[in-house]
Amino acid sequence: MHLPARRQTLIASATIVACTIPTSTSAQITPDTLPPVGLDTITVSVMRVPLPLFMIPFAVTVKTDSMAGRFQSHLALGDALIGVPGVEVQNRYNYAQGDRVSVRGFGARTQFGIRGVRILVDGIPATLADGQTTLDHLDLGTIERVETFRGPASSLYGNSSGGVIRFETLQPYHRGFRQQFGAVTGSSGLTRLESSTRGNIGPTVLALEVAGFSYDGYRQHANADKLFATGHVRYQNGGNDLHATANLVDFDALNPGSLTDSMLAVDRSMANPFNVTQQTGKDAQQLQLGLAWNNRATGGTLHASAYGLLRNLDNRITVRVIDLERKAGGARLQYERDTWIGMRNVRWAVGFETAIQSDDRTNYENQQGERGDVTTSQDQRVWSLGPFLQFGLPIVDQIDLLAGLRYDKVRFTAEDRLCGAQDGGCQSERAMDAWSPSLGLMVHASRRLDLYANLATAFETPTTTELGNTPDGTFGYNEDLDPQRVVSIELGARGRWGTALEYNVAAYRAHVTDALVPFEVPDQPGRTFFQNAGSAVHQGFEAGASLELIQRLTVSTSYSHIDARFEEFGIGGENFDGNRIPGVAPHQFEIAASYDHNDAWYVAANLSAVSETAVNDANTAATAGYVVVDLRAGTHELTVGGLGFAPYLGITNLFDAAFNSSVVVNAFGGRYYEPGPPRSVWLGATVALLAR
Repeated sequence: MHLPARRQTLIASATIVACTIPTSTSAQITPDTLPPVGLDTITVSVMRVPLPLFMIPFAVTVKTDSMAGRFQSHLALGDALIGVPGVEVQNRYNYAQGDRVSVRGFGARTQFGIRGVRILVDGIPATLADGQTTLDHLDLGTIERVETFRGPASSLYGNSSGGVIRFETLQPYHRGFRQQFGAVTGSSGLTRLESSTRGNIGPTVLALEVAGFSYDGYRQHANADKLFATGHVRYQNGGNDLHATANLVDFDALNPGSLTDSMLAVDRSMANPFNVTQQTGKDAQQLQLGLAWNNRATGGTLHASAYGLLRNLDNRITVRVIDLERKAGGARLQYERDTWIGMRNVRWAVGFETAIQSDDRTNYENQQGERGDVTTSQDQRVWSLGPFLQFGLPIVDQIDLLAGLRYDKVRFTAEDRLCGAQDGGCQSERAMDAWSPSLGLMVHASRRLDLYANLATAFETPTTTELGNTPDGTFGYNEDLDPQRVVSIELGARGRWGTALEYNVAAYRAHVTDALVPFEVPDQPGRTFFQNAGSAVHQGFEAGASLELIQRLTVSTSYSHIDARFEEFGIGGENFDGNRIPGVAPHQFEIAASYDHNDAWYVAANLSAVSETAVNDANTAATAGYVVVDLRAGTHELTVGGLGFAPYLGITNLFDAAFNSSVVVNAFGGRYYEPGPPRSVWLGATVALLAR
């Protein structure tokens, strides 16, 4: 198979609750005659400071490199989040747009990138100062751990509503050096080549992965090529822990656009003809660096971190060509310690975060993929600051309290370079701020059951793009567009029965005011604008469980019910009160099973079922529900001489279901649907050089 020159270079060579709840020595409060069961020892980092899972009065899920998740095609972000209740990933299979990620319905409004959900990669924010997130730099093949926090999280991270997802890549390797090469090939021109180098020199741990990814796409006009480099250097000595990370990505991808139902009936693999005419797609390069330092020799623990990124983007949408040069960065400083007040040990933390974002943006008319006249030339800047205070307090032996308070201020400024000198230039400014408290109670009811309740708040600002896209085309930030605010209450339980069964359930109700809602206008198809709805309610129930049926046979399942509706919303004489918020699936069910035979071979299967989903505010159109089944199988590492070899294969959409994997909410002209791929097959293998 001949590969273009760019693909031939895929492999070149080979990285808050800011307080712990004080441990109660009487946490096991109900005497019984049951045999002792070990407490959950999973440590969670998404809470800013590592906490045992059983001490967290919020909905949190941790996924590690388990049998159910390893050896994927690395084609879709959703592979890393299978089975997490309350989280929906709509995979567009469109690398110019990225996957849509929503948590409890927050984030479903997104037309590109991720909104309403905070994302961290190895502790470094992927979410910028204005709340927008792109994960172009995240190499899916390096993900080894995922933590999700479901529910309003502004007391932890400021400008976010739905929750937080933390990805960790390239876990430390402390047994000398290991060099591994891998390759995947599959349907629709899927190709991935990678080189992974890991090891340690004394207390210093090193990791480097270089990978190339190429995908022709099952739809027309959907090609994508990516080149990744991910590196870590970590030094630990005594009370000091220093961790440096670097991510580099260079990619180009075409955008096939969304389709109407009549287009789907003709050919599900077609691209939107207007997208082909306008040669829509995206080319980008991004470099991100991060540095974190923890010191435990100051009477408490001092955390300090900083990061920066450079991004160049050429984005061809249907009516515009966007040339963007971005510089962004941020820093966090936090100090925590224990203080005894009477007989109670209170752990408290204080700190602040700040972030900056500077966008040099020039928009051109799109003349069949070429740049036409300049329509916009602006400097856009965002600055945010968020001081916070948190504390944990054991109220009685059985009940722990966890509280937090944070204040955030976000300032947007823009200068228009097209204004004449005689006008003194044109400037626009918006400032938004909010207080975000949270309070959680954890009750250790028995050895098998922990109960919790929490009250949390959040706010979410519009992004620079959402503020700057004014329907009338005038310069300046939209003065009528305000941040949405959320107040949520939640009750939940988690526990385990012996060593075979683990479970978690939660019920919640989140009230949203000034909900941000997308829409399109007739003369600018494919371009999204935003407005505030009066209010909305997200309420629902979610549950997850994992059961080892017999030795080495594990079944895990999750169910999510999200009833997200407008409470008060009307526009253009239409009243949408009581309608479902489009893009949010009311029901989602997943079940996965895996069997590991004597550490020799394994087989895994998962089923995903998603209900019918409304696609517009009026609820007059919907995408049909679907069921998709995937299979995977492979061997553990087989040793041959000084090499370790591990082949694996997979089949996605086993029964060749015709389904829409994503939707474009409120798209003009009924172009709501982004079809998912038919049955696809992929084959991969890793080869490792084993140290002797």
